[in-house]
Amino acid sequence: MGELINRTRLAGLVSSDGAPDFFKKNSFDFYQKYLKSDEDVKVTNVKDIYKGGFYFLHYKDDSNWMKWSPVFVADFKKYSNQIIIFAVNFNFLPLELRVAIFDKYITEKDFDKNNFLKVNYQAMYKELKSLGFEYAIVEYNGIQIVKAHRISLNSLPRFIYSQHPKVKYDPKKLLQIWKAKLGSRAERDKEISQSTIDDFYDVSKDISQKFTQLEGHIKRVRESMNKYGK
Repeated sequence: MGELINRTRLAGLVSSDGAPDFFKKNSFDFYQKYLKSDEDVKVTNVKDIYKGGFYFLHYKDDSNWMKWSPVFVADFKKYSNQIIIFAVNFNFLPLELRVAIFDKYITEKDFDKNNFLKVNYQAMYKELKSLGFEYAIVEYNGIQIVKAHRISLNSLPRFIYSQHPKVKYDPKKLLQIWKAKLGSRAERDKEISQSTIDDFYDVSKDISQKFTQLEGHIKRVRESMNKYGK
């Protein structure tokens, strides 16, 4: 048991089925903070978003799960004149897994100094893959980020148990998505390992013959960029 689990328990946060009162309260409290800025939930320029940090992103997209995203940033890649952020979107993760995923990477010193975590994309992908939730790592085009708040580690135990009030927490839906993707996990993993940033964002490239599992996701990323990223 690590420092994040200890602090979560001390804060009286215990995950359970559905959306318990503490989850609703946390979501509302953080929503109020997103309307302003303080040291624990601080408005941050997109250029100052770093790997290993927790953020809340207001994002131009048709999906509410992307539009209001509590995330952990795992990596960056450059495409043309754009910055693409790869981040774990908590909207895809059940409450009972969120603390367990990050607990091993955070020490007491990290909390004291509000450090960025020393965990890279490969380690985060491997961690999520072991649980069948590797698809929770999604892409954000920096141009489409309207506003970002950096979340301090002191606020993490409550932040990790929150979502934007307009995003409904539905554990049954999360379970359905997880079950639907389990059967094709090996093929999806193979396609991810073979993909490049151009496959996602170069709309002139035909991906229909290259991808089966990722084709729908890549098309959604491209549609979002065409609609909001210019």
